[in-house]
Amino acid sequence: MQDSASLRNTVESSIGREAPAVTMLRLGLTQFRNYESLHLELSEGFNVFAGPNAQGKTNLLESVHFVSTARLLRGQKDAEAIRFGADSTKVEIELRETGTLLGMSLERGSRKRASLNNLAMPRASDVLGRLPSVCITVEDMAIVRGEPAERRMFLDLELSSLYPAYLRHLSVYKRALEQRNALLRLSRESFVEHFSFEVWEDQLAVHGSAIRELRADYLDQLSPFATENHRWMGQGETLELVPETKDEHLVEEALRSNLAATRGQDVSRGSTTLGPHRDDLRILIQGVEARLFGSQGQQRTSAIAVKLATLEFAHEFRGFPPILLLDDILSDLDEKRRSLLIELVSARARQAILTCTEASAAGPDILRKARCFHISAGKVIES
Repeated sequence: MQDSASLRNTVESSIGREAPAVTMLRLGLTQFRNYESLHLELSEGFNVFAGPNAQGKTNLLESVHFVSTARLLRGQKDAEAIRFGADSTKVEIELRETGTLLGMSLERGSRKRASLNNLAMPRASDVLGRLPSVCITVEDMAIVRGEPAERRMFLDLELSSLYPAYLRHLSVYKRALEQRNALLRLSRESFVEHFSFEVWEDQLAVHGSAIRELRADYLDQLSPFATENHRWMGQGETLELVPETKDEHLVEEALRSNLAATRGQDVSRGSTTLGPHRDDLRILIQGVEARLFGSQGQQRTSAIAVKLATLEFAHEFRGFPPILLLDDILSDLDEKRRSLLIELVSARARQAILTCTEASAAGPDILRKARCFHISAGKVIES
């Protein structure tokens, strides 16, 4: 498929070519979570934010993630980012290399808005790719032991941030899926002509097959990075990433035919049972399902290995490494794995924000080159 070939060609042409880096110079928060106001200058390398729990470490890291992805790390509603008692919030980040000002703002009762140099962008998603980042948190365990929907979301977010065509395929697919499901439910009460389904099934086939092929191609290229990371952190254990489809069809015509064939049973269910919205990702450690048979340590290590792999892949894809956001995961690792992770992070990240309860957890190698801050009750002091 052309899109898949384009993704592969773009990656291959970028290998060995360093593009101008994108790093943060300044971060500004207004009424974001527990921060009334904050203006902070960041190091071009490592930035360590330490302090007790529930003081605002994750909130600060989340603000960067918000501008990078137009999504919050936690919570189901964007309005949860607005500080209690306030009516709006805004996050602004100035890029070091160009002086470009990226912003995300939100008012209660309104949609979030992205801005570029204080000029509104048409859609919040237009911010994607302008401040590439990889965020690793304890919540990433869901990639390994969570539901299939969480692994699909992981793939969708990663590919959407890398490749605009994927986001277009995903948006059209989701709209067509909603329309077909609505017709399925309507068919329970009244007759619906076949051609009414065919219009949406054609879109599901075209964009669904593209989504599947792009996912498979991405995982094929991501796997070597994840495997090597896990071999290092897991002390020799193997790791495999295996895409799993319910109907095993990547080809557009086969998916279109299958959707037509299952239309009757889908009417009784009231939902579409085939397509990439039902697919999964299998993560195997030593050849067995990590979700079912992996220990907690193995699951945690494999999740980190996969997320670090996205940083390395994006580095090759773009020509520079994304910003790494590492949220208080060091304390959850045993001493050996923590030491190995710090080695990987130190070698592969350019600009990073690390949060931890004690700065010493970042290790002497990182602390020697880091700018360190202490957070308490939404106040940040350089230490």
